Amino acid sequence: MLQKLYAYIAIFFSMLFWGMSFIWTKDLLNAGFTPIIIITLRLVISAILLYVVFKLSGKLDKIEKKDYKLFMLLAFFEPFLYFFGENWGLKYVDASLGSIIISTIPVFVPFMLFFFHKEQLRWQILIGVFLTIIGLGIMSISSDLTFNVSGKGIAFMFLAVFSAAGYSVVLFKVIQKYEAITITTTQNIIGAIYYLPLFFVFEYKNISKLNFDIETLYPLFALAILCSSVAFICYSYSAKRLTITKTTVFTNAVPIVTIIFVVILGKEILTISKILGIIIVILGVFLSQIDFKRKKLNKHIS
Repeated sequence: MLQKLYAYIAIFFSMLFWGMSFIWTKDLLNAGFTPIIIITLRLVISAILLYVVFKLSGKLDKIEKKDYKLFMLLAFFEPFLYFFGENWGLKYVDASLGSIIISTIPVFVPFMLFFFHKEQLRWQILIGVFLTIIGLGIMSISSDLTFNVSGKGIAFMFLAVFSAAGYSVVLFKVIQKYEAITITTTQNIIGAIYYLPLFFVFEYKNISKLNFDIETLYPLFALAILCSSVAFICYSYSAKRLTITKTTVFTNAVPIVTIIFVVILGKEILTISKILGIIIVILGVFLSQIDFKRKKLNKHIS
């Protein structure tokens, strides 16, 4: 019982930090940082910090050679592909809309599990997908009834969604053998290795043009320490104790955190279309998680 309580506390902090990550990333993008620079610095800082701290403390598990393929695939989905989609997507869409799209991850994870593990695909999942699309469409409509959201931005954000779904499928195997600290440290080291060539080829010459002051260092280190380190450790810890499916559902809370803070900080204004769209998307996500057949069976038995 106590372990489950710790797991719920851990997933709460994951969602809190990931909700804030959209705001911090948007701040860096507005300051002139490119997605590749943000992701590379974020992963390098996180990887060095985690490795030094947990290697010196002897907390890292020894990874079997045959499992490195799983870790390479895990890191390819997230952080590599996921961050690519999320950061490029945030160049074209608001932080609130981006977080709402990310909250649809629980809707698509069952499709991945059906494809790879032949788990049953329930009808309410299909309805959930339909409602999600409708809700996102409503959020994209401006006051003059025209679409004012970049299709490119939405496409990039959904790349992040599908990458996260793939990450969940691979994580299901990895968490059976390794602890959260080892998983997060290893995936971030590999992710940094994936991004470093892109950084040196495309962005190294531009790094000197950026301003590194409190307004940029704060969100950068917050992303590296809180979002890429603490949040992922908490997520893997919870997934091992609550199951992948239950843990994934908590991503529904990400847009709530983002929207609350963007409004409080005065970075965005909530319109009627956004509020209505948010309600429909969240309804679709929650609907996709309800097992009506099981509830009906339990009611009949009682």
